[in-house]
Amino acid sequence: MTHGTQGDAQGGNAVGIGELAARTGLPVKTIRYYSDIGLLPESGRSPGGHRRYAADALPRLRVIQRLRALGTPIASIAAVMAGERSLGELVTRELDAVQERLREATWRRELLRVLDDCPGPERPHRLALLAGVGSPDDAHDRLVRYWHWALPAGLPRRLTQAVIDGAVPAPPAAPTAATVLAYAGLHAVATADDRRRQPQPHQVGDVASFYAGLLDACALAGEALAAGCPDRRAEALGHFVRAYARIGGHDDTPAFRAWLRSRFRRGTRAGSFSLRYWRQALAVTGETPPPSATCGQGHLAAPLAALHHQVAGLPLTANTR
Repeated sequence: MTHGTQGDAQGGNAVGIGELAARTGLPVKTIRYYSDIGLLPESGRSPGGHRRYAADALPRLRVIQRLRALGTPIASIAAVMAGERSLGELVTRELDAVQERLREATWRRELLRVLDDCPGPERPHRLALLAGVGSPDDAHDRLVRYWHWALPAGLPRRLTQAVIDGAVPAPPAAPTAATVLAYAGLHAVATADDRRRQPQPHQVGDVASFYAGLLDACALAGEALAAGCPDRRAEALGHFVRAYARIGGHDDTPAFRAWLRSRFRRGTRAGSFSLRYWRQALAVTGETPPPSATCGQGHLAAPLAALHHQVAGLPLTANTR
């Protein structure tokens, strides 16, 4: 250390570690630790070798002290002290981290409730079901991969993404035991050995028009559900039926609707893949979407349930057994 630095450290504005400890209530060893890791740089040493600090050390140390009182990690405080991040940015990042930990803890709590609140003989089955999910984000990624596998390869990318967004609910933001169990059930259906591919070009003709028509019908049905509008429900049903009619070269006639009704009724059998998938999706998303839920992740479940009910005359409800 140069002679000039020592002189600066001994100036009237410099403070010692004992004074900092007295004014903040922090132990000397804690302040020494902050100095050693670079949070509170020394400005020099006294002739006797004691640490000295610049005049701004006290307000700097108070910021460190207060952030530590909030449980802020040392690394995050160091970024603020080094000017790499503002205090506002630190607060935002820490809040995001706490919310993520809270989400994980809430998910785990509801997992345990699912296991706790069931008959003993059913517990091993539920344990296996829930263990297969892993984290909710991992389960969501596997659902997305299922739909990439299941949809026709020639489908335009934007249309593929729109179907996937609508078919795959996000993990519940405020999970309950019921929605956690439903999400696990949805994951199990989509990863089971009997999972199905969706209609392919050789089965449906103009596959892009078919899926676009289904999405249009679901958008209208979602608006009708949110608004409680019978006319919009009828319009949505017309779009839905015509999408199925066009792929087979049919018109939307009473005879075709009777045929489609019979087909959908057959799809309500207990082993139906579509029935199992959409029933679980509906249990996650809810049967009555808010007005803003006509797009986004998982928004197809409620409209498809409503359209299924209109066509088949049978409800595709979350609690159907």
